[in-house]
This record gives sequence, structure tokens and C-alpha cells, in this order.
Amino acid sequence: MIVDLPYPPTVNHYWLASGHRRYISPAGQRFRKDAYYLIKAAHRSHKPANSLLEVSVSIDVYPPDRRRRDLDNILKPVLDALQHSGVIEVDSQVGELWGRRCERRKGGSIR
Repeated sequence: MIVDLPYPPTVNHYWLASGHRRYISPAGQRFRKDAYYLIKAAHRSHKPANSLLEVSVSIDVYPPDRRRRDLDNILKPVLDALQHSGVIEVDSQVGELWGRRCERRKGGSIR
């Protein structure tokens, strides 16, 4: 399955904390909601991966500008979106993960 998603907030801006409670930030909630609908639309013809099966995930990251970013901070919100959308049951199913920084795109995106 190939799906284009908006550029996510980094993991540093995806999760917030208040005392001992952690929660998804408003920016993270927007990304998760947008990603959910885009993944569901692309996923209609695909069957969810059984939680006993390992999957490979390849993520192309198209940054919105020239700022330096840690690639690993972009991947976690995308994996969470795949789980939230029902493509995978749990993150631990991902046995192979490829992340690649690609050319800049206005607004940024993920494929």
C-alpha cells in the first residue's frame, strides 16, 4: 500500500505531558485525524496485517524546508497513524523499518 500523508509533527511535538499524564498534542491530534482518513481511503482494498505477522514499512520523508531534523523523530507519529487506522494492530509488528529523507516539498509530506 502506498499513501501520501501530511508532514507530521516530530515526536517532540506529538506528545505532551502534564504531571504524570502524557497525551497527544493538538498538532498531533490533527495529524492523526488527517492521516486516519487518508490511510483508510488507501487501505480499502487491503486487509489488515495479522498481529502475528511482521511487516516492513518504508517511509519517504519530504521536509517542508531546509531546517535540520532528526529522521527518527518523524517516523513514530507515522507508525502510530498506521496502528490507529487499523493497517497494523501493534507497533511491534514492524520488523523492518526504512526511513529516507527526500527532496524538500512545500508544506512537507510523507509517503
